[in-house]
Amino acid sequence: KKMARRKIYIDTDVYEEAKKRVHHIYDTHDSIAVCFSGGKDSLATLHLVWEVAQQRGKKKVKVIFRDEEFIPNVVIDFVQGYKKYDWVDMDYYCVPLLSSRYILGTVKEYVQWDIKRNHIRKKPDYAINLREGENIVLDQYTCDEYIAKRSLLKGKVAFITGIRASESLIRLRASVNKLNDNYINASSNPRVSLCKPLFDWEENDIFKYFYEKEIAYCRIYDRQIWASCQLRVATPLVSESAKHLDKLKTIDPTLYEQCLDVFPEMALQSRYYKEAQRYMKKEVEMYGKSFESIKQWIKENIKAKDQREKADKELKSIMRRRIADKGAYPLDYVFKHFRSGGFKKTLMPLQKSKRK
Repeated sequence: KKMARRKIYIDTDVYEEAKKRVHHIYDTHDSIAVCFSGGKDSLATLHLVWEVAQQRGKKKVKVIFRDEEFIPNVVIDFVQGYKKYDWVDMDYYCVPLLSSRYILGTVKEYVQWDIKRNHIRKKPDYAINLREGENIVLDQYTCDEYIAKRSLLKGKVAFITGIRASESLIRLRASVNKLNDNYINASSNPRVSLCKPLFDWEENDIFKYFYEKEIAYCRIYDRQIWASCQLRVATPLVSESAKHLDKLKTIDPTLYEQCLDVFPEMALQSRYYKEAQRYMKKEVEMYGKSFESIKQWIKENIKAKDQREKADKELKSIMRRRIADKGAYPLDYVFKHFRSGGFKKTLMPLQKSKRK
């Protein structure tokens, strides 16, 4: 008989527990690498790992940076500054990586560092590119495996990230689906683990850590605060960021113009997103009536074959889950999930407080 889980409080804090987790990751893996983005969460993770590494007599920390091309120069400068530290052994990747951009409800694919077009800036001389003769486009899953091989990481590999459970329900669920070592998850590569030692930290814990350890964070966050934007360093083209693309003109006008130079249609997203939201209400009335109508919307609006297959798979999964709990997946709620471009992630049940 399974025992019900219950929350209890322990006499410690998230900082001490995170250090214990990093020690455990060192104990159970042959190679350790911190996935660094220049953002606040991965920055705290990097410094925490360095603290533990010093306690264990290590001289350096292996760091992986994936340059997503469409990111602010202030973030690039911040990351490159860390590459110069004598305790940082950084591999700086500029490889073709499949990504997506969101335009008025339509999700379109593009490739970061696509060899078929001009890039928004020059790659650093030390950047790791595809080998001669390699003609591949990586995705979020195959990229981990590719990096593990190219970085010559031996044995059982731990990629340590700054993912925190409080950022989304999906990340919370991923952190509680195991009873033991819930911060260590499998990847597509059987020898690579994805580790999240800061999974239970809140945003305030991150900045408290910076303050107490006198760690300077990337100044992009100051600009985002003044613009009333989410604190993130990811590409502005993905669905969540693209919804506020007009604010990028204030935060980083250079990057804004670079995005429009490569993808001129993004100007439509910047100019008409708010108006499109009003039109979306009409679409909800039209397509949010049944699963058949949602499926019809997918067929009409998601043109890329692999994206459409992902959307169809997600819709079938929601249909199965809705049988068990109909109130958790109202049809209009399901349609908005696809309409906003979020179908690449699992739709979480609607909170009970928001159900009719």
